[in-house]
Amino acid sequence: MYDIENARRRDGDAAEDRSDRVDEILSRPRLGYEESDPLPESFEDYDEYPEQPDDLTTPEARQFVTELFASDLVNSIDDAIAETTPATGDSQIVREWREAFLKAVELFGGESPEGGDERNENDADSRLAELTGDYPDDMVTPSNPLVVGRLYAGLGLSTDEIADVFSDESDRRVKPDQIRATLRNTGLITATENEDSDPSHKLGGTSLNFSESGDVGANINSEAVARDPTISVERDE
Repeated sequence: MYDIENARRRDGDAAEDRSDRVDEILSRPRLGYEESDPLPESFEDYDEYPEQPDDLTTPEARQFVTELFASDLVNSIDDAIAETTPATGDSQIVREWREAFLKAVELFGGESPEGGDERNENDADSRLAELTGDYPDDMVTPSNPLVVGRLYAGLGLSTDEIADVFSDESDRRVKPDQIRATLRNTGLITATENEDSDPSHKLGGTSLNFSESGDVGANINSEAVARDPTISVERDE
């Protein structure tokens, strides 16, 4: 059963007494520029990464290239590029980094990972999948009050952390404000004065309400239902 009062007092912050397993899942390294701590083991910050493709073929880059390809998460040149630069949407920049990595592998020795066993992302559970394993995949959305309530009040994640793990699975960045809106509708976060005057979180037909005893009830916003063309209501004669 959730500690509703504690959840409300936290106001979106992480629970101080959550389990070590949750901390371990959240802190796992992830592939991608600034997605987690740097993957090369002796690098502490992304500012230490090579800034330009040509930097990869300097003697100073040997350690970076060697340690990067030693990571279990890097199994291709594409993986290396994704970890090294945020500009993966620019085909010209990606091509320049690809050529530079191939030259670096040849220069420093070793075998290019291109063409080897590709990393299968389905082989290992994602952070979100591990944290929400009790729910069917189609229920795990940032607007589902049951799932978000479980992550926040049950497991002790902050609204920022919940948004972050949902963003792992989406092409779009999920914002903490979206998570707060879902939690406001469940009563697990008390709306601030500004949030209370924002009509956006009052739209929609049904929300969940967690009582002090832990019971779950449904609240139906009849005005919102009347305005929503996707909802029809049948009444008995």
